[in-house]
Amino acid sequence: MIADSTVTARVPERGMRPSSLARMLRFLCRHWLFGANAGLLVFATLPILAPILGAAGLEGISQTIFVLYSVTCHQMPSRSFFILGHQMPYCERNTAIYLSMAAAGLVYARLRPHGLRPLPWHWYIVLILPMAVDGFTQLFGWRESTWLLRVVTGTLFGVASVWLAFPYLQQNFEEIEREL
Repeated sequence: MIADSTVTARVPERGMRPSSLARMLRFLCRHWLFGANAGLLVFATLPILAPILGAAGLEGISQTIFVLYSVTCHQMPSRSFFILGHQMPYCERNTAIYLSMAAAGLVYARLRPHGLRPLPWHWYIVLILPMAVDGFTQLFGWRESTWLLRVVTGTLFGVASVWLAFPYLQQNFEEIEREL
């Protein structure tokens, strides 16, 4: 029976094989960017595929995608793009946000070896402020936004978010890997 109620983690001795968990964590630390970019690309392109599938007569798959994206967007037809006469499952602003995040993630993958630093917080606020102003003035009925304004402000938000988050994620995953 153990008298002390604290439990200490067993540190592998030199020469011992790392645990499966440590190997999985190391893999995640080294390949997080691939996973993030793959996820962003899928999330950004499925809504483009939905109207194409609908136009091709595959309404079931198209509607499934539409329903899945209803969680992330209001899906107002007046604020959505249409492809081949079918509405995309998210609005113009979300289209810009997620496509720009996917594109910025791919650009980050190219710039990562050069040590791209995180976007300073004050610049992040400056870059997302236009979307906040556009969105809130439209929400409160003070004015109606245009598709171009929604796309520009969504793109600024998407690029700024990746530029802020990805370098910090990289730093954190490198630190975790060093500790492993």
